[in-house]
Amino acid sequence: MALISCDMRFGRTDEQKRKLAAGLLQVISEATGETRDDIFLVFREGRGINFVEHGEHLPEYVEGAANDKDLISRLK
Repeated sequence: MALISCDMRFGRTDEQKRKLAAGLLQVISEATGETRDDIFLVFREGRGINFVEHGEHLPEYVEGAANDKDLISRLK
């Protein structure tokens, strides 16, 4: 069984988390051959201060914030 842990800042809606979970399960299943039933996914949420990137504490999550767009573009 695959165990996937996803840490993120508080602020996403339940619907956003459902969509994220569905996408992650699909990609992980395709990459590993595990069935969706054999993948355990956990979301852990925390305040922005608990996340440090490039030596800087992140602000609280705000949907559509510029810092998230920058982070997403660097991941592509």
